Amino acid sequence: MQSALQAYLQQTGVQVAYPTADAGAVRSTAVTGDFTPRDGLSRLLAGTGLTYRFTGANSATLGKATSAIMLGPVRVGGTARSTGGDAQSAYGPGVGFVATRSASATRTDTPLIETPKTVYVVTRQQMDDLQPLSIGAALRYTPGVVSTTANDSTPSASLFQPVHQRGFESYTFVDGLLNGTSVSDPFFLDRIEALSGPSSVMYGQANPGGLINMTLKRPTEKAQGQANVGFGNYGRYEGQVDFSGPLNKSGTLLYRLIGVGITQGSQIAYNHYKRVAAQGDIEWKIDKKTDLTIIGQFSYDPETLDPWIGVPAYGSLIKGSSGRLPVSRYYGDPSFNYNWNREYMVEAIFHHEFTRDLQFNSTARFDAQSNAGCGLWLNNVDRTTETITRSAFCNSSIKGRSSQMTANLSYKLKTGPVSHSFLVGVDYRSQWSDGYWGFDFATVPDASILHPVYGQYTFSDYNNYRQGKSTWAKYAYWQDGIYFQDQIKWRRFYVNLSGRQDWNGYGDLFNRPFTWNAGINYVSSIGLAPYFNYAKSFMPQIGKVYSNGSVRQPDPLNGHQWEVGLKYQIPNTQSLFTAAYYDLAENNVLVNNPEFPQYSREVGQVRSKGVELSAHANLAQGLDLIVNYTWNRVYNARTNLTDQTIGGETVSLMGKRLAQQPTSAASGFLDYRFPRALAPGLSVNFGVRYQGQSWADQANSFRNPSYVLFDTGFNWEVGQLFKSTKGLNIRLSMTNLANKTYVQCSSSNLCFYGDKRIAYGTVGYRF
Repeated sequence: MQSALQAYLQQTGVQVAYPTADAGAVRSTAVTGDFTPRDGLSRLLAGTGLTYRFTGANSATLGKATSAIMLGPVRVGGTARSTGGDAQSAYGPGVGFVATRSASATRTDTPLIETPKTVYVVTRQQMDDLQPLSIGAALRYTPGVVSTTANDSTPSASLFQPVHQRGFESYTFVDGLLNGTSVSDPFFLDRIEALSGPSSVMYGQANPGGLINMTLKRPTEKAQGQANVGFGNYGRYEGQVDFSGPLNKSGTLLYRLIGVGITQGSQIAYNHYKRVAAQGDIEWKIDKKTDLTIIGQFSYDPETLDPWIGVPAYGSLIKGSSGRLPVSRYYGDPSFNYNWNREYMVEAIFHHEFTRDLQFNSTARFDAQSNAGCGLWLNNVDRTTETITRSAFCNSSIKGRSSQMTANLSYKLKTGPVSHSFLVGVDYRSQWSDGYWGFDFATVPDASILHPVYGQYTFSDYNNYRQGKSTWAKYAYWQDGIYFQDQIKWRRFYVNLSGRQDWNGYGDLFNRPFTWNAGINYVSSIGLAPYFNYAKSFMPQIGKVYSNGSVRQPDPLNGHQWEVGLKYQIPNTQSLFTAAYYDLAENNVLVNNPEFPQYSREVGQVRSKGVELSAHANLAQGLDLIVNYTWNRVYNARTNLTDQTIGGETVSLMGKRLAQQPTSAASGFLDYRFPRALAPGLSVNFGVRYQGQSWADQANSFRNPSYVLFDTGFNWEVGQLFKSTKGLNIRLSMTNLANKTYVQCSSSNLCFYGDKRIAYGTVGYRF
């Protein structure tokens, strides 16, 4: 270890002090690659049983690592705190493919092995290897997550992402607050976390399947920077910059500037995408116990991909008379395709430690968005004439605003042999949006499935039909919440008890839901941790319900889940293995009232049962691995809805499976860095993804077939071979390497071809 630390000093200029008794007999494997001094030291110590603490910009001390079963420091989440240079902080980028701590489930920096709930983390290195353009693409190797559009290369800033967790659509959060307009390009993030199961007790409204929480990049204490130029097929070109470091000699002011510019085409004809986005951070360390971070973001998409158009099942999933439709087929009209989006956000993060055991944290955010778009929708297919009917839709002057804040106090104390970490906090959220929209169901020409003709429908046709009139609509939502939590430790047992009272209004609806969570796990001395968890969720909904002679607003959706699982963390290694079985249900799903069709009835329930297996491990120096498996069954447990099969028969949806939710899925991803003597600075990666069959319509009358996809890539730190080019980096990634054609349908009229082979490379310089 001493010789390794000497080499580390020569390369980084960081002096490391260590007790000889702790480090004298410890062996460390070599570290190759381009890392920050903190990440390099973290990798150097992996598997040694030692940990580090930076005492200055160029000095650090070593000591024995605390056991994996010790409570971590209580840094309150929802406020993505500074990592203090610790890559394995709950807010840090992780090490390799492994993150061992998280704040998403508890809003405190807690080891995952001690958290009685399922949390999957996508680390910064995993994103670097995958080079995803969207959050959905970054989650490709995450169990329980399904991309329902099949094409996940389109970025989105929506609070909904095109992914489902355990069968339910996912909300996205940024730094613990609901994502209204935050830039969600993966380049702006340090980590992405998929929190599975009901999570309303910490976040308010959310679907029972889980949520996605993203952590924005933060200023660094040491000056660093990178600039990348990217290129790929479909005419993709991209520029990226990321600069960070101190603004003064004392290091009390830190900054970070991030920017991207993207232009690209698509495998679908007449579809293009352009984007510019920027983020600026300022962190002020007011004193040793107080710091404030201000983050600002702006993005503008002058042109986006058509979000509404797809292809019919006939000719894509189901072969037509002339074979299969080309992947590039576009059933919209270039003369009626217009989409743009603009958004900005300001966020403030504050932290103060009154004492070591008493801390205050808060995050506040204001964001705004404006957008407009026009396009065509597919309706019904006529197989005899091989045509498809279409309708037109436009929205204009859409504007949205939201203000959010969360603040909490944490306090640690011991009552005899029992340790408590108390948390009490408040949430506030106010959202509104308004704009104009309209349809044309009558005058849009039918499209030939085999030979569509463009230029048949224009904005003039739409305006003539609407006679210049549009419908104005406004959406408004507010939520106030109080939450509390007690994380209890007794010997090797960890208990989490939490509850939340909300007051929320949605349109004319007012609710006072109460949600709670209870979990327990036991962490053995060998790293095995069985656990049990029960949690509830809520989601407000609009509409009218007729019951017992009166009309009222519907109750919010409410879900509940019990989960049992086992986690395993091999002592003194960077690894985490998880196995979970869950049973969840969502109640108050609105269904048709057969006696009064203009109203609804609250008699619907959707059930989801499944198993998730996951392994994240840095197996050896330079060898990182992810392996996952998911089995999931999502079905209508109580409903009076009916639907038509692809053959036109009307059937009950009772017991039917949800469309586009595969029963089985599996994936594996491996990254290997060659030894310096063999191939200096070179690493390669390879991945395989399997998605099983799923139903292609709600009536369960035809299926989406299973498919297997392969991904690969490499990264070369050129400076490892040629010293004069230190900092130069070349990276290439390819998804769907075999260029497989596959399609996913949610009805006979709406299907999407999956991404064909996407090749993307960058040439970058880091300093």
